[in-house]
Amino acid sequence: MKKQIAKLLILTIISASLAACGQQQTAAPETSGETAQTAAETAEDDYVIKIGYGGGLCEAPLHIAVEKGFFEKEGVKYELERVDAAETAAAVGSGKIEAGFGLLGKFLQPIDNGLPMRVTAGLHTGCTKVLVSSESDIHSVADLKGKKIGVPGLGAAPAIIVKRSLAKENIDVSAESKDVEFAVFSMSDLPSALQNGAVDAVGMSDPQGSVAENEFGLRCIIDTAKDDDYKDEYCCISFVTDNIAQNHPEAARKFTKAIMEASLWVEANPEETAKIQVEKSWVSGDPEFNAEVLKQYNYKPSLEGGREALEKSVPAIKAIGLIKEDTDVEEFVNKTFFEVPNLTDEEVFNDSGVTAEELSAKTEETDKASAFENVKFEELEADDCCQEAPEEKEEEKECCKHKKEAEEKKDCCEDK
Repeated sequence: MKKQIAKLLILTIISASLAACGQQQTAAPETSGETAQTAAETAEDDYVIKIGYGGGLCEAPLHIAVEKGFFEKEGVKYELERVDAAETAAAVGSGKIEAGFGLLGKFLQPIDNGLPMRVTAGLHTGCTKVLVSSESDIHSVADLKGKKIGVPGLGAAPAIIVKRSLAKENIDVSAESKDVEFAVFSMSDLPSALQNGAVDAVGMSDPQGSVAENEFGLRCIIDTAKDDDYKDEYCCISFVTDNIAQNHPEAARKFTKAIMEASLWVEANPEETAKIQVEKSWVSGDPEFNAEVLKQYNYKPSLEGGREALEKSVPAIKAIGLIKEDTDVEEFVNKTFFEVPNLTDEEVFNDSGVTAEELSAKTEETDKASAFENVKFEELEADDCCQEAPEEKEEEKECCKHKKEAEEKKDCCEDK
């Protein structure tokens, strides 16, 4: 992982290449009288990939790939499907979506159980914090033994991170063990649960975690954006289905390249990204605040980083019992990671349209305390793909559904 990040950083210093102008999509040629090979190529050109989106803030690369034309530039033909973050795996299994963006840790158990999903690249790091009150005698992960920990869901990102960290300290996280107890609360109730003593610690996704930390004077004992165990591990990845990987590899390549290019654009332009997300109704909230949240993530995409995230997380997930005991880790990684054909990180960077100067401008870490000092937790509207999505009414899902065509992309949620 470190080699991949170092490699990209070197590129940002020595390269000032700009992306080629976006190309217009052309109509597929007639197939009558063509050879079988040409007909297959035409079918590939005509294939429309169903891309899922959930409306999370950190899902910005997908939103930007649509709004800034990265999908069109790379020749991706697609339809968008609204899917709650908690329902992504089910949507993949049913064939509702064929590609998307999401938290790797949440997909590993479903993949082990047969979900036809393939990881194509790592997109960003960060996402999760574990917090205690400022007066707590808990100062490390080891101190969590015998404690009750509040999480937004037993399969949510914070719970997985807590369990991985506890297992590393040889603390039994099984349901039968008395070493530690997990209690499920809604994300909005976790700070109050900690304050009133219902739990001893809470695991939260950003931006909620950072806002709660600042507003209530909480102390952080795990921060995946900074801690050595997690800071170089991609939490969110791009994926395609087995069908796309096996039968439409060119579509997989185009999709992956476009979303990686968009990730670099987000890294270089967090303020404009946040403004676009709100104005185009991908997310709610305040653009200035959302921009500060986006700055907490490291949007430096890497193809090999996707594999390395699997190599690190799969054995850790297996150790806490979320993957079957007889699963071979190496076989699992090799089967799950899709090596995108004819694509490199260097090509993505050079074709992204993002300059070395733009990327290197974001060299200083944003001070989270100052970024969130005027934000109140109860007023927080920003959502994040790394948490379990709340239930939505069916009519709200349909109301907020985006359409690919620009003239149809009107959203009744714009007035909110």
